[in-house]
Amino acid sequence: MYRHGGFNRLRYTADTHRGFRATAGMAYNPAMRVTIPVVIIVLLVLLAACSAAQPTAVPAGTPQATATQAPSTNPAATVAPGELTLWLPDWMLLEDTAGSETLQAQITRFEMARDISVHLVIKPPRGPNGLLDALAKTYPVAPTLLPDLIALPYRDAEAAARQELLQPLENLVPAEVFADLYPFAQTVAQTDQNRFAVPFLADFEHIGFLTSGLSEPPLTWDVIIQSGVTYAFPAGGGETALTDALFVHYLSALGETDAVERDQEALLRQLSFYEMLAGLNLIVPAAVKAGSPAETWQQTLQGNAVVGHTSAHLWLRDRDQAGALRFGPIPTADGTPRYLVDGWALAIVTADPARQALTAALLDDLLLSENLAELSQMMARPPVRRSALALWPDDTYRLFLSEALEQARRAPSLRGDTSFAKALHRAALDVLTGASDSATATATAVEAW
Repeated sequence: MYRHGGFNRLRYTADTHRGFRATAGMAYNPAMRVTIPVVIIVLLVLLAACSAAQPTAVPAGTPQATATQAPSTNPAATVAPGELTLWLPDWMLLEDTAGSETLQAQITRFEMARDISVHLVIKPPRGPNGLLDALAKTYPVAPTLLPDLIALPYRDAEAAARQELLQPLENLVPAEVFADLYPFAQTVAQTDQNRFAVPFLADFEHIGFLTSGLSEPPLTWDVIIQSGVTYAFPAGGGETALTDALFVHYLSALGETDAVERDQEALLRQLSFYEMLAGLNLIVPAAVKAGSPAETWQQTLQGNAVVGHTSAHLWLRDRDQAGALRFGPIPTADGTPRYLVDGWALAIVTADPARQALTAALLDDLLLSENLAELSQMMARPPVRRSALALWPDDTYRLFLSEALEQARRAPSLRGDTSFAKALHRAALDVLTGASDSATATATAVEAW
């Protein structure tokens, strides 16, 4: 699609296809030769010699020209690139009309200010032919097709940095931008020496609850049990990987500790809670099969659960439908709120100095507090800069987001441990479905991990 506005042009495609047009030169034609008589050539040579032998008089006081070297006309040294390429996840332009329009309007303003075109390329967020996969495959074989700027999930930005696919940002992004990020974002794609990405959007799970069933957020598991309210959290079904909900429950059973590790007592405590929920019929059957908070959120909106997991993005997207609901942190064993955050970061790919300068200008423009505040609202995702969130409408949910993002953390490495994840997931499903009691499921999990 092309958008024309004066001299700027915004376009996006589902992939990048570039070619060249060969222009044929004129062939040499022997018939076009002109034969000049030798006599004429001799006369011309003699006339030229006579002219050179007679010096031209220069009047006194006439300034003499000084020979100077002509300036370089090397285009690579003097001409800035006329187009930048930005790779984005497809949902940013295809699934979110308000967010897409806002993003394109911001880029159009940048184009007009810089007299440059920005080419938007959309790809799947993850997986085969997704953003990281395409970046890694394109880098060694077709560097001219690489983007200048790319949006990546946090963990993929870190993977790209480890593969040396991204450029360090220390001299390209102002230090005050990094200082304005929430604590969890300070270490995304960061090494001891450099930062390779700037987080700009975030998301995390929390709960929505019906005010007809509870007057205040249920901060602890005990409140859920004592109130006898149904609780819908995504347990992951049969083939789904370990969910954030199960892992947050495990972290809360583990308690406040710097060492997040396998702990039999913590697992037994978590599974005992699930056993009580199942025994009191407080489990929503559809939630046991749910692989994401989107499914449990629908159960809550439909009134099938008093308490249900949602996410910041889902709440912001559907808040007009949530008039009978309030929000709060995920219930935990000890009542301490815990938020596992993920989101999107921007990173520079091009190593060309001229392109880097313009790409850094585009990145800076997108990260301006005013622009990020507008874009994040339209995309229904919290911004990662404090100053951007401060520009959102002043209401109770903005205050909740601010407090949650200050406390949020990235998932510990144990979250990605395959043997642990499978053991915890299997144990939780066995107890929630009544296939096993908490003690037996704990023993089986400990043996497996």
